[in-house]
Amino acid sequence: MSFLRSLCSGAPCAGLADDLAFALKLDDELTHSELVDIEARRRDILRRTELPIYKILSYWDGTCIRILIFDPLIWIAVLLYVLARIKCRFGLPDYLQDTDPLSGSNISVIGGFLSFFLVFFVVSSNSRFDDQYKLCMAAKGRIFDVASMAQASLPRDVGLRMVRRMNASNVVAYVGLSNTYTSTNLFPEVNKALKLLSVEEYKRVMELDMDAGGSAYREIVAWCQHDVSTALREGIIDGDLASQLRDKLLDFQAAFGGLYNFADQPISFFYVHFISLLSALYLPLFAVSSAFGAGVGAEVPWTADVVNGLVVVLQSIFVVGLRQLGQNMSDPLGSDLEDLSVLHYVHFTWRMSNRIMAARPPPVSATIEDDIVRERENIGAAWEDGDKAEKSSEGAEAAGILS
Repeated sequence: MSFLRSLCSGAPCAGLADDLAFALKLDDELTHSELVDIEARRRDILRRTELPIYKILSYWDGTCIRILIFDPLIWIAVLLYVLARIKCRFGLPDYLQDTDPLSGSNISVIGGFLSFFLVFFVVSSNSRFDDQYKLCMAAKGRIFDVASMAQASLPRDVGLRMVRRMNASNVVAYVGLSNTYTSTNLFPEVNKALKLLSVEEYKRVMELDMDAGGSAYREIVAWCQHDVSTALREGIIDGDLASQLRDKLLDFQAAFGGLYNFADQPISFFYVHFISLLSALYLPLFAVSSAFGAGVGAEVPWTADVVNGLVVVLQSIFVVGLRQLGQNMSDPLGSDLEDLSVLHYVHFTWRMSNRIMAARPPPVSATIEDDIVRERENIGAAWEDGDKAEKSSEGAEAAGILS
């Protein structure tokens, strides 16, 4: 990969070099440094959505072009168009001139049906993408909830242990969800940097084969449940707080359970194969039909060749682009640049939850509150007068008692 990067120094070319290097090692496991590089590119892409159109079109990373340029179906359609136009320039056999088996109306009907199936596919994939993002954020939110309650109500060591274990469970759960994130390229590096598990805890988790599914992260959640039960039994917390903590832990487990459900049941392969087959049959037919429609004979202007060729390219981008978009969004926990930012979620959740645990509440008193009320912006004469009258009444009562 470093050799390919050295070939180009510009941002678009560097992205192309990364894509070529990644394509050459599809069957190899990504290293942690490669995951970090992909994550950095993802986070950069997310900030481009509101840029002007001329800037958006100048990028390579995160665009449809970086996928379309490697799709053979587009090049097959363009090649067939070029060959058909060359043949049309030199004339067609009589049986093709007398009949029109590839009339525009016939192709348009096929294209209409294909467009419907493609749009439905993209909408379904986008729904899966959004739902899985919400589940990731729900898991993050439950860790924050537990951290807030632990910081205020639990002894420091108990709270830190529970939050640490929940963050470990957060990382382990992603390992079991995707082949991109494994027990060798993600968890050891993150655990080393963030100190999520003790030596004994780490040994136990590694025995559970976190790559095989969700057993490892559920066991860590069970450890947290034991922490709650121990705190309740020792009188550190009451039953209400214990019940709330247990609910948060179960909600955290359920969020990842939903992600595992999505992973277990992807979009039907029958449907993906169906639209792929339709695309593979439709685009060549459309290319040849467009070539015939541009005219026959050497007297046809070259502008007709160019315009119809652009239409073929545009239609190919539409068909292949929608299919690739749907396929990429259907599995948002992979290595695509469009996928969810797992490394960012893991580190952000750990950092913010530990900041909650390190919170230092400032001193409070009635005097401070009275000073704030006196110095704040006026909330209205009726309310301010009432407040003053109440204070005067309290002062009068105090004076009466003293007399």
